[in-house]
Amino acid sequence: MIHSPGVLEVLESAPLFRGIPSDLLIENLSKSRLRTLDAGEVLLVPGQNNDLIYIILSGRLNIQSKISSIEPFAILGEGECVGEMSVLGGAPVSAYAIAATDCRLLAVGHTALWELINNSHKAAYNMLNILTERIRHTNQVMAESLEHEQGFSGDSKVDALTGLYNQRWTHERFERLLLRGIKEKKTNCILMLEFDRFKEFCEKYGQLGGDQALRDIAHTLLSCLRPDDHAGRHYGERFVAILPNTALAEACIAAERLRAEVKESLVVLPSGDALPPISISLGLTQVRPDDTLVRLFARADKALMMAKENGGNCVKLVE
Repeated sequence: MIHSPGVLEVLESAPLFRGIPSDLLIENLSKSRLRTLDAGEVLLVPGQNNDLIYIILSGRLNIQSKISSIEPFAILGEGECVGEMSVLGGAPVSAYAIAATDCRLLAVGHTALWELINNSHKAAYNMLNILTERIRHTNQVMAESLEHEQGFSGDSKVDALTGLYNQRWTHERFERLLLRGIKEKKTNCILMLEFDRFKEFCEKYGQLGGDQALRDIAHTLLSCLRPDDHAGRHYGERFVAILPNTALAEACIAAERLRAEVKESLVVLPSGDALPPISISLGLTQVRPDDTLVRLFARADKALMMAKENGGNCVKLVE
């Protein structure tokens, strides 16, 4: 199965298997089987026992708390996985996984998965990153839901559209992190990013398309961050992230990785319809000993403008 046309290529670029040699993938996944789903078919149900992790070879899966939910809290696409939480934790499935489109999946048994993790430090590292992102996303969804239920939407820390922290909380949090980093003489960097030609995208695909683009890029941003990094919505279609204990050279590598991930990702509507990818411009700067948040944001903004003036879809820095 793994030798089928296109399957190995998808697996090699999948977040879980990225950087793992092909021969090791073939050896450990040779007994995995293909599963197909029609649009609307249910793959996983809350409370169900599950010992398989599914890699999406094509199509999209909606992850939702109720089978009748109008909008899922996560949309997974090619190369992404589902079922890992129940396999690794040994607990029942906690959410519905429903095919948003016709899907082809590779079903990997828990024994094969654990053997791969034992044989490859890279696989263990990839899985840790996936689990960290899942937990971060779940925490943000729960925080947003709790704030909404308690009627605190006006004072919420979470931006309702993207699931990122909102502007007020972001600025307050970044101010504290900035002062702490300067006091402890840590090397920190600020990353500022903005969509390229976002107005044109919205004019062509409407508010629904624009909103989904914001959500998807926020999701990609979170998936590229480390556990100690922090991200939030600055304003409009502009986001910021602070990267603690990170030199400018390392931050450039992280920013380039984020830029490439965004450029290669389709914008997928809740209906499962895919829109073209959207690119981003990114500006970077490193914290100085005498910095204030205003000065720091001003330099990051300058770097961002340099990237946009260069045609977008690139990273620029101001030291």
